[in-house]
Amino acid sequence: MGNIFKAIGSKLGHALEPVRRLASRVGAWQRRGVAVQPLSAEGRVCLNCGNEFTGNFCPRCGQSAGVSRFTFKHAMLKTLDVWGLGNRSLPRTLWHLVYRPGYMIGDYLEGRQTPFFPPIKMLFLVTTAFLLTVHVFIPDAERQMESRSIEAVKGLPDELPVEDMAYSGKDEMLRGFNNFTEGFNDVMTFFNKNKAFQYIFVHSLFAVLSFWVFRRSPLRKGLTLTECFFAQIFIASQFLMLSILCAWASGGRLLHESMYNLPTYVKYLLLFYDYKQLYGFGWWRTAWNTAKVVVSWYVVMFILMIGAMAVSVVVVNN
Repeated sequence: MGNIFKAIGSKLGHALEPVRRLASRVGAWQRRGVAVQPLSAEGRVCLNCGNEFTGNFCPRCGQSAGVSRFTFKHAMLKTLDVWGLGNRSLPRTLWHLVYRPGYMIGDYLEGRQTPFFPPIKMLFLVTTAFLLTVHVFIPDAERQMESRSIEAVKGLPDELPVEDMAYSGKDEMLRGFNNFTEGFNDVMTFFNKNKAFQYIFVHSLFAVLSFWVFRRSPLRKGLTLTECFFAQIFIASQFLMLSILCAWASGGRLLHESMYNLPTYVKYLLLFYDYKQLYGFGWWRTAWNTAKVVVSWYVVMFILMIGAMAVSVVVVNN
């Protein structure tokens, strides 16, 4: 019997060997970053400081060797560079966030930043692209996007009566609750009108939680909270980029589900995919840690809501 199982295992191993080799090649391809531009051996004179040098940048002032007198081509390249289509390419960064997101983020955190677009600037540009896409393909987008804040307080009256209370102190609690409801609506309105700040707030909280959960990462020795913050900003841009594609394909049917136009399970799978590459834990450990981050986020949001209610009660009655 044992020989039968060994034979079956051996045959399965041989059958799966091409799959393992393919997975190994894909993993090696994902780990490869952007190739460094070869060093130029041509002698040049810096147009900024007059220094003679060889290479891609002036060693005296740091100006690029590619700087020349203004031509139409030069002006166009400078304009494209502002919008992320030059050396620090936005399309390149977004492509890397698709096929090797965790490895790309790790490269950026480790100092290989020149090929990639700055994360905060990218978030605002991708947010703008997302809102334009929603506006074009979903004419009633504003109503759909604001429906979440309406649903959050649905069923609550605008103001609860505070007279004729059954016991002392109940009127103070209801005054505080009314104050909290008003403030909550103001915050949700601000976030709906300023989506980039909403993404920064949400992913800042995710950064704190991921730092706590993944602080002993085998790939990120000496992990810092700031590194987790920038990692989450990249992940927010990844979510938004895929949301643009989803909005175009689905007509915005998922906008009511979350602040991203993505199914909830897709977002969790993306987090797992990103964290696996970024932090280097095994599959099961990464899945468990990702679940801890997500559950902790809901717990912290609940605690913040309760805390805000308590502060509203104290403030309004003092």
